[in-house]
Amino acid sequence: MKRILALCLICLLLASSFFNVTVSAASDFEIQNGVLVRYNGSSDTVTIPGDVRAVGASAFLNHTTLRQVVIPASVVSVGDRAFDGCSALSVVSGGDNITAVGDMAFRGTPYLDNSVAKYFMLGHVLLWYNGTATSVTVPSHCTAVAPYAFMRCEYLQSFTAYEGLLSVGTGAFYGCKKLSSVSLPPTVSEIGAYAFEGTPYLDSFTDFAVAGDGVLFGYNGASADVEIPDTVKRIASHAFVSSKLRSATIPGSVYAIDALAFADCTGLSEVAFSNGLVSVGDGAFRGCKGLTKLMTPATVSYIGQKAFAGDGALQGVSVRGDGATVSYNAFKGCDKLEYVLLSKGVNAVLDNAFDTCESLGGVSIPSQTSEISASALSGCEDVIVSCPADSPASSALSAHTVSTVKGDVDGDGVNIVDSSAIQHYIAYLVPFSGAQTASADVNYDADVDIMDAFYIQMRLAGYDEYF
Repeated sequence: MKRILALCLICLLLASSFFNVTVSAASDFEIQNGVLVRYNGSSDTVTIPGDVRAVGASAFLNHTTLRQVVIPASVVSVGDRAFDGCSALSVVSGGDNITAVGDMAFRGTPYLDNSVAKYFMLGHVLLWYNGTATSVTVPSHCTAVAPYAFMRCEYLQSFTAYEGLLSVGTGAFYGCKKLSSVSLPPTVSEIGAYAFEGTPYLDSFTDFAVAGDGVLFGYNGASADVEIPDTVKRIASHAFVSSKLRSATIPGSVYAIDALAFADCTGLSEVAFSNGLVSVGDGAFRGCKGLTKLMTPATVSYIGQKAFAGDGALQGVSVRGDGATVSYNAFKGCDKLEYVLLSKGVNAVLDNAFDTCESLGGVSIPSQTSEISASALSGCEDVIVSCPADSPASSALSAHTVSTVKGDVDGDGVNIVDSSAIQHYIAYLVPFSGAQTASADVNYDADVDIMDAFYIQMRLAGYDEYF
């Protein structure tokens, strides 16, 4: 019996060697909150763990030995460049519940390059179209058209999607020179950058190119002063990028401004926001060198990475929000910025949010801002942090000068003169430095107004609860 068992073991070892079987260990997968952030193994066949909900951006980037991947039913999305450069990847199985695939997720893989199906699908996502028809209606179970899926399709003249389609990816129809008719259902809430660039369909819009559920994805107008129609709910990525705008009025119907939507609009000097806006995407107003003042609406919950980076004329920023996060490098390099006022609705200020804002004199931060990075004001050597004593800001930013006395705009203690000075400032009779402006926002509502003067008067009358 021992001899038989030994013989079986030898056969198994020889078989494993012959077929080059490799197995990924659990430690090969770096998983955070259900997202597969990175695969650190070297197996040629990988089965993604069943507790993964999303394959993150660049998770398998340039794993050139990877030949086959099995995606469990738990996975619903694949991030940007997730399998980019996996030059041996030819088989992808499973993934039946995938509803979103990011930019260049399978670029440079035999899996995508050798596809032959007319509608090449992964789960509910149309990855690539291999047909030559002039008119296309996508399969009824398709919920997303992946980035570049129809790029430079020379035959395509008409495209129709069933209700249930949710998104059209970056460059999905880029360069389809004959595409003049597009029918998108009202379920479409996301349209990627340059999705219809170079098509007669985009050119057919007189001013605002709007489709699906109020997604504005392009601007063909000549006016430098735009008022976004109140039928618009979302401004898509790159919609106004590098446009010659002077001002933009954004109605309360708009809940999201996507990445780089107004980037490099160098002449844009005024943006009027309305309550209703929730998200300002990464780089949304990056390089808008004409903006001088900014006040976000109270409904904002996210200001993205580099959202206003490099806005060299920006002098004052008032961030109001509803549980808002000011993300990494959001205002990096705004070198004329003098003051920043945060309201009680701002929860977090992340790394380098105001990096190298060299003119920054004062920042007002309420105690409700519970998450604040020690590097939030990196490169701001002369800034004074105005905040309550024992607040998260007073400890996190202790490397800077911290003032816990609100309302003392002249430096001699809080008195009636400060209340008067604030009223004169509101009436444009006297200027305030950045530090004075930060101190003057007594009630932490991200605005210096008559209520701040009133709070000082109430404190002087013995009503301590106003401080």
